[in-house]
Amino acid sequence: MQTFQSMKDLGEQFEHKLKNTCPKCGYSPCRCAEIAAREAEYRRMEAQWAKEEEARKKATLAKRLGGLRALEDFTAEKYTNKEILKAMAGYPHGNYFLWGNAGIGKTHAAVAVLRNVPNAYVFRLSEISRRFRASLEVPDEREQVRFFSSCYMLLDDLGSEKITDYLQSILFEIIDNRWQNRQDGLIITSNVDIASLGQMVGDKVVSRIVGLCGKKNLIHLTGTDRRIG
Repeated sequence: MQTFQSMKDLGEQFEHKLKNTCPKCGYSPCRCAEIAAREAEYRRMEAQWAKEEEARKKATLAKRLGGLRALEDFTAEKYTNKEILKAMAGYPHGNYFLWGNAGIGKTHAAVAVLRNVPNAYVFRLSEISRRFRASLEVPDEREQVRFFSSCYMLLDDLGSEKITDYLQSILFEIIDNRWQNRQDGLIITSNVDIASLGQMVGDKVVSRIVGLCGKKNLIHLTGTDRRIG
């Protein structure tokens, strides 16, 4: 009799639970509010993670392209001389030397082309020099040579910095390696023409730059300094 009563009680409890089970969440008592709150919190966390990831990507891109200004302003849409962009449409399959007066948009044009190529970088010779000097303290100088001799990059404003013997030797090693290996993906900007650049960085370096680019890709930009209106 006691067993029958217990089974009856269990049946009544089950029936009661079944009647009170929420058809939406399947729990008794209903846990819809708790589940909704948990899902809302997860969506908030996902949005936060996406925002942080976007900020990280933006910071990485800005660093790779040489700063926030390059990221925000140096785009193809904001560059007016479309003929220059058209002339560089083959990048990264090819090398280019852009020269002309200061402030006429050489770096803008180069970055606008570069930003569409994954893992392309913007460097000045002084930054390359700092990386090499740092590598003297650890055994990775060969890795530095390999990196700069093969990466897609803009070597910006070449000739604007004082060229020491050390800088000249670094530059020659990088350009010579790229020339020997027929390595594409290099853009160089300068305020001076290729002949005048030879007096600053050495004729051997300039000879290899011409060999890398070919005469067709020695591009002269003209215009007025945009920085002073």
